[in-house]
Amino acid sequence: MKSPPASESAVDAAIRLFGETVNLFDPLRFRAWAEMGLTTAQLRVLFLVRGEPGVTAGELASRLGVTPPTISGIVDRLVKSGLIRREDDESDRRLVRNFLTDQGEATCSRLETGSEIFTRRILVEMHHEDLEALVRGLAAFVAASEYVQQVEPNLAAVAMPGVNLA
Repeated sequence: MKSPPASESAVDAAIRLFGETVNLFDPLRFRAWAEMGLTTAQLRVLFLVRGEPGVTAGELASRLGVTPPTISGIVDRLVKSGLIRREDDESDRRLVRNFLTDQGEATCSRLETGSEIFTRRILVEMHHEDLEALVRGLAAFVAASEYVQQVEPNLAAVAMPGVNLA
C-alpha cells in the first residue's frame, strides 16, 4: 500500500466530499423506494444476486456483513415481490440458491440505466483533466478499500458496533 495521506485535513475534506457525492444519488434511491418499494439493502441484494447467480443466503450474509436471519428476511421480501426465486441445489439439498426472476433482472436493468444516465450527465460536465484525476482517485480508493478489507475484514462492525442491520 502507498504511504498515508500528507495531511489530516486532506482526509477530512475527502470524507466530506465523498459524503456529498453519495448524497447526490439520493433522488435515485428515493425513486426506487417510492416507485418500487425497495430498500437500499434489498437493492444491494438484488445486484449481488445478479452478479453471482445461484449465490446462497450464507454467502450473501457474509458479503454484506449481516447475520443469516437478516439476509433471510431481505430475500423473503424479494421473493414475495417476485424479484428473486429460490432453487434447491441439486448436488447438495442443504443449500438453497438464489436467482433473479425476469422481473428482478428488469428492475436491476432499469436502476442501472437510470444511474448511468444520471452519472454520465454529471461527468460530461467535468474538464478532461479533472475527469482523469477522478478516475485515478476512484481507482486508488477502490484499491485502498480492498487492502483494508483484507487487513480489517470486520471494519464495519468495529466502526459501528451494536448496529442492527435488519
